[in-house]
Amino acid sequence: MINKRKLLHQVIVMIGFFLLSLILIVGKSEIAWAISVNPILPKNQHNSEATYYDLRVTPDQEQDLELELVNTSDKEKKVTLQINDATTNDSGDIDYSDRSKIVPREKSLKVSLKDIATAESELIIPAKKTVKTMIHLKMPKNQFDGMILGGIKVVSSEKNNEARDSKSKDKQHKKTYIVAVKLTETDAPVAAKLNLLDVGFSKESKKNIIKAVIQNEQAVNLEDIEFVGKAYKENSDEIYSQTKVTGYRMAPNSSFTFILDGEQQGFLAGKYHIALTAKSKATNQEWKWDKELEIIEAEDKKVGTSTIKSTKEHIMFYTIICMITFVFLLILLLFLLISRKRKEKRYEEALHYRKQKRDRDSKNTQRNRKRKRNKIEGAKKKRPTDQNHLEK
Repeated sequence: MINKRKLLHQVIVMIGFFLLSLILIVGKSEIAWAISVNPILPKNQHNSEATYYDLRVTPDQEQDLELELVNTSDKEKKVTLQINDATTNDSGDIDYSDRSKIVPREKSLKVSLKDIATAESELIIPAKKTVKTMIHLKMPKNQFDGMILGGIKVVSSEKNNEARDSKSKDKQHKKTYIVAVKLTETDAPVAAKLNLLDVGFSKESKKNIIKAVIQNEQAVNLEDIEFVGKAYKENSDEIYSQTKVTGYRMAPNSSFTFILDGEQQGFLAGKYHIALTAKSKATNQEWKWDKELEIIEAEDKKVGTSTIKSTKEHIMFYTIICMITFVFLLILLLFLLISRKRKEKRYEEALHYRKQKRDRDSKNTQRNRKRKRNKIEGAKKKRPTDQNHLEK
């Protein structure tokens, strides 16, 4: 019993130590990357409830946007700034990162944020200090309807990165912040218009997939889009493969690739009829396209994997590990408690059984002793009588 109590005490101490260590680790990681980015919203902020720059501007206007960078850590930080145009990524979301090396500039994009905004490329923020930087805007002379959408990307890292080699730089964790910038000049309504630019195929992961490039050619974002792609074999009314996605968004003057993966088997070589539908629940607009496509055997395209993980992925991974460990320790604690209860019950039952046995043995002993005494007393009473009989 004493050993079990010691073991239980050790398990409880271990769980407490584990939780305390986890809190300290999370706290240290947060302190190590404690950079906050606060946009100072100007008087021409169009939407006062927005936490990003949503500005009403005029042609040929110049303006400086003020951005506050706060370093709450005890280490000096290096911060890089980048002006990016809003694009639509293949996951169906508006992306404010630099994708210029992945996708070329959209032909329908007349004026981008990169064309009219400039900022310092690098800043040093001392420990426990606040630094303000300016993003300069120079609007074009000609008025435009719709919007210009982009973002200011802020990346914080250690100041002494330059002293390290390129491999160690790639492995360093960096904190990224995005501040969106939306510029409008008029309230003239602009309706989104989607176009099917291209339909092709490629072989990836050892199977053929179909790629459809869809474009939003207007200077307005489009929300809550449902895309449905159906593939039919030539001269067949039966659906060979169907892909449906919902909740997609598209940035102004951008395009993205909608993929029909052909499920597990992929698309075999042959001729197909592709029917595509896009419908926005936000605007009730709908578009339909039909395309003929012939798939031939192609070489397998190697798909590279990124070695740099985002902060969210790291947090999710460590959270899962911590939760699994905590649940394991909790189950172990419960098992020990139940085992202890069972052994205590068995011990009590054994004590009760022994007590009952002792009581029975005691009673039997008393009975035997009483019988022996009775026999002895009976024998003593008989002896004098027998002696008197002999004398006579």
